[in-house]
Amino acid sequence: MPLRGHALALAACLAVLGCRNDMASVADFETLGGPSQVLGEATLEYSEEGRLTHRLSAARMTRSAEEPPVWEVSGGFALDVLDEDGLLDARLEADHGHFLEESRFLEAEGNVVLHGSEGDTLHTELLYWSADSDHVHTPAPVEVRTPQGTLLGKGLESDARFQRYRILEPTGTFLVDTTNHRP
Repeated sequence: MPLRGHALALAACLAVLGCRNDMASVADFETLGGPSQVLGEATLEYSEEGRLTHRLSAARMTRSAEEPPVWEVSGGFALDVLDEDGLLDARLEADHGHFLEESRFLEAEGNVVLHGSEGDTLHTELLYWSADSDHVHTPAPVEVRTPQGTLLGKGLESDARFQRYRILEPTGTFLVDTTNHRP
């Protein structure tokens, strides 16, 4: 076989052998870091037993490559809490946050506003929301605006629909109506 034939055969063998990857190499490449998914102006809907329960909308969503996945939401977002008929029951808005998809736990930061179905509105800078426990809480300063006035304090615990809540360290002056007091 001429020299040119040997060179071609050798090049073909090297090309075949050089293109092989074992599964560990492929797995290492897949976990180099960075997002596995990036979405702009997106909405994710979550359901339980075929019933829509929550809707997360954001200007930008980035899903991590790690397991379990975490969504970073930024550019402003809204989380709608829906009632049994799929209608809006409460709405959480913030500048950015992290949503743990598997446990449906959300950490919201920056200009956080929670609008409750009863007309009360919470303003804070940090809020933790959990679908599994139907619970909202924050250690941060809070301002709660109600039809009757404004409540201030530090820390808050509530149900996810912001219907029943407790300010942990209330501050300010409170007027108490004692005219309906029974002896």
